[in-house]
Amino acid sequence: MTIPSFLQEARKRERPIILLEGTRKVPDEEVKGLHDLATFLSSSLPTAVFRSGNAQGSDSYFFHALAAENPERLEYILPYPDSGKKRIPPLAQVFSLEDLNQEETAAVVKKTLSASPDLEGLVQMFLARGRNRVTVKAMYLLRDTLKVIGAPSLHLPPADFGFFFVNPEKPLSGGTGHTIRVCQKMNVSVFTQDDWGNMLWRMN
Repeated sequence: MTIPSFLQEARKRERPIILLEGTRKVPDEEVKGLHDLATFLSSSLPTAVFRSGNAQGSDSYFFHALAAENPERLEYILPYPDSGKKRIPPLAQVFSLEDLNQEETAAVVKKTLSASPDLEGLVQMFLARGRNRVTVKAMYLLRDTLKVIGAPSLHLPPADFGFFFVNPEKPLSGGTGHTIRVCQKMNVSVFTQDDWGNMLWRMN
């Protein structure tokens, strides 16, 4: 899907849900591009809602451009309550894994293992032992899955589109890669800087 066709498709939705996130390590010279993309999407799609996992790096750079003017259009999906709370502006919507009912938790686990089956041991350890210094890694993955699939009991619809800033050498590594794989399994259109970077270059 091209950026123009994305805009056309997004405008058909009353309230498009757009993921804005990516790797934690963002070169200084790339930060402005993340700000510009978030601002462009916000102004082009005034009814859109933007969703993030509230990680430092790409997530916070994308949302920094929106937090001051449109905090009510931001959704933060957390691995546990108060995670990174200093980065969350007032009026933003906040959800965490603890808010899910049993059926929704099972659905998140299933989708997580479908996208990253090699991490089943870690996920099962979290389910058996709860949160600790090791299993918190599983919580981040489950959080990433929740961002994509949503939760009916929370009135949290599935994501419609995902924009990511990825590590160009390992675009499917880590939590970002996991989230992209979940998007692909859910038929959520994915864009990386190779897609939207050219658009921003033409705009400037």
